[in-house]
Amino acid sequence: MKLLRITIFYLIAIILFNQKIMAQAGTLDHSFGDTGLIVSELLTDGLNKSLIQSDGKILVYGINNSVDRLNPDGSYDESFGNSGIANVYINGLIPFRKDFALQSDGKIICTAQYKPASGDYLSCVFRLNADGSLDSSFGNKGLDTVRMDKLNSPTGIVIQPDGKIVISGDVRKNNYDEKRTFLYRLMPDGGLDPGFGEGGIVVNHHSKEINSTALILRPDGRLVIGSTYDVLDEFPSYQLESFNSNGSVDAGFGENGIANYIFGVGFPEFWSTQMKAMVLQPDGKIVCTGTSGMNEFQMALCRFNANGTIDEGFGENGAVITPYLDIKNVQNLDITLQPDGKILTSGFVYFNEWPLILVRYMPNGSLDPSFGENGITTTSNIPSSIVGNSVHVLIDSKILVTGFSHPPIGGYTFLMLARYNGDNVLAANFKDVKATQNNEGITITWQTLNESGTKSFTVERSNNANDYAGINTVSAKGVASNYSYTDKNPLSGTSYYRIRENATNGTNTFSPVVKLVFNDNGIISLYPNPAKNTVTVKGLNKNITATIRITDMNGREISKQTFTQSSSATLNIRALAQGSYFVLVEQNGKVTKLRIVKE
Repeated sequence: MKLLRITIFYLIAIILFNQKIMAQAGTLDHSFGDTGLIVSELLTDGLNKSLIQSDGKILVYGINNSVDRLNPDGSYDESFGNSGIANVYINGLIPFRKDFALQSDGKIICTAQYKPASGDYLSCVFRLNADGSLDSSFGNKGLDTVRMDKLNSPTGIVIQPDGKIVISGDVRKNNYDEKRTFLYRLMPDGGLDPGFGEGGIVVNHHSKEINSTALILRPDGRLVIGSTYDVLDEFPSYQLESFNSNGSVDAGFGENGIANYIFGVGFPEFWSTQMKAMVLQPDGKIVCTGTSGMNEFQMALCRFNANGTIDEGFGENGAVITPYLDIKNVQNLDITLQPDGKILTSGFVYFNEWPLILVRYMPNGSLDPSFGENGITTTSNIPSSIVGNSVHVLIDSKILVTGFSHPPIGGYTFLMLARYNGDNVLAANFKDVKATQNNEGITITWQTLNESGTKSFTVERSNNANDYAGINTVSAKGVASNYSYTDKNPLSGTSYYRIRENATNGTNTFSPVVKLVFNDNGIISLYPNPAKNTVTVKGLNKNITATIRITDMNGREISKQTFTQSSSATLNIRALAQGSYFVLVEQNGKVTKLRIVKE
């Protein structure tokens, strides 16, 4: 009997140990596909990029120059395009894909290089509807092209909150001409924006060869191009170029708008450096990644401060080079941030059958020992090679990497997806997350089933389902509870909300995302409330005259104003004494009574 008990205890220990290993951050998620790895039967050009929709569906751009949409489980979404595939033909030709972005309404903006039957290589933008069909209302029957010289190659794209589209890239006269970088901005439905640069275009000249790779948009509207500069020199650099929202040079950034980081300064040997991707931190710092090393390629990161100076507190004097074993060709191809500030990169190891490499760094640039094996996870699919082109942190903290698989025989490449376990912090167990419109604005409610290890909850809001900002934080109650918060100054149009759980151990998880289209017509609200000097009444019907009165709590009228052809009205309450008052809004015989507190 004693032996039996020992045996049972031993087996239980093994099971628990295996469960822990299987769930460790950085291990393959075996609930995805058969082993955590899915290789599609569809061909790709090997340069695909991916995006994650707010509903968890996966968009991939680059498979036979099409846009494909997959369900969260990796299967093709039959409701998109033709059985999940949207093939794009412009005047009978296939544009060569470069990058893409998601609009808040689900439409997809793609940038590509396009060459008509005769003529130059043009930079082009086209838009797909949410179902994968070409949106003919954009540009000229779905296409907008821009020519700055003979060879125009787009490399980055961002969508501004106002719907305008900015494209970055390289331009040159011929294959032997040194490249210049460019930006141009289109109106939301196509056509160059005359308020940007010179007629909508900015071209930046450089004295040496440059290859741009990425574009980011800052919250204040500034734009940053990431590039490899001085490509043919012994010491190329990661370079950032910053521009103001109107396309002018951001002179306060770096040195007259340009910042560089050169790896290998002080060494006599040639340094192989290529910048591949960059990401903007919430504090305005920019982390860049790619490769660099003395006569070899190793994973390399550096971090710039918001003003373009090097962040000396990151890694060693602002940079990190991460070797892997004794292999001399290991490359980072993409980078993203976790909500807790940790940094994820994906790429490949050039060794026999190339394995995919996934690395997690602490916010200070050191490897995260809790992830994979001392911060690094490699995944093989022998005898094929696999490469991670894009990396994403999913809503449940799991990590998705997309890229390609290349078998040893046949010469074809196939779409590859790999999903990894994250930190698995699910203490809150979110339930019934809802957003509803009312007279106060938008109220977000949620329930929790368990709050063990939970410190607080932050309500986050986004206008594009990608870039979220916290708008309110409440302390956790410690037990299963109901919560509510009202956003009294909601964004016009479509908004996305989610709840971020802030655990006591410093990690985060997120609730499902809820979407709401705010219609401010007919919903009267006040902002701010309480208020000191002015208060704005929102939600007026601009087609109807509005009479707005302020009374004290006994109904005695203090002021009366009339507003016409306006959806909002600002009232001056500077002279009011501190206390509570009523604001009565009358339109077409209907009176809405709201209470305001004067601070």
